Amino acid sequence: MFNFNIIKLDATTSSNDWLKDRFLSGDCVDGDVIWVKNQTQGRGQRNKVWETNPGKNLTFSLFKQFSNLTVKNSFLINCAVSLSIVEAINDLIGIDLKLKWPNDILSGRNKIGGVLIENMVKGAHIVNSIIGIGINVNQKHFEGLPFASSLLLKTGEKIEIRDLLEGILKSLPVYFEKLLCNEGAWLLKKYELTLFLKGKTSLFVDDSESFEGIILGVTENGLLRVQKPSGEIFEYSHGAIQMVY
Repeated sequence: MFNFNIIKLDATTSSNDWLKDRFLSGDCVDGDVIWVKNQTQGRGQRNKVWETNPGKNLTFSLFKQFSNLTVKNSFLINCAVSLSIVEAINDLIGIDLKLKWPNDILSGRNKIGGVLIENMVKGAHIVNSIIGIGINVNQKHFEGLPFASSLLLKTGEKIEIRDLLEGILKSLPVYFEKLLCNEGAWLLKKYELTLFLKGKTSLFVDDSESFEGIILGVTENGLLRVQKPSGEIFEYSHGAIQMVY
């Protein structure tokens, strides 16, 4: 049984940081959701800034406790959360979406959302996670971000932000149940079915060169499997390569 306690804030620097402070003060309980109207210093992966117009987008963070999830399977949390978002958006407006490894949500070649997960680890196990979710909903302009878009720009229709939040919170328990019932293989397969440019030749850049490769899939611990023209298959961690598209 999953229950969510929604706390709505007019403004804060980062919903993940706000929730982390709440956890450190001992006030967090499983299922706490911080929904922020204006996030002034939102963060993406690798400390990138997530820019959002006040009241136009969905930005929230969730505190989730886990009882028996190992660190090596941490990427499965990302799979569960990303798939929940895709399902909720599809149920609401029926738009075609893809998941760009590891945590971006795309419509066409435009980014409309992302996930930032911060895990608290004890030994070999994840005990708690702070899961940050940002979706561009009704924003029309993205200064200096040519690949960013929103649900409004993609559909021409204004979306009720609360409806999207409720849809995601409805989908999350379904995928968390798969995670907790050791159905990681199912989650990973479903994630790969939605993976952006899977099976197609793409251009990549690493620290030393650019190269072409075909995305074959993702390992259980979140490494991207890429086959180079030579036929060799390499596995890359997040940040080791960048896709050029």
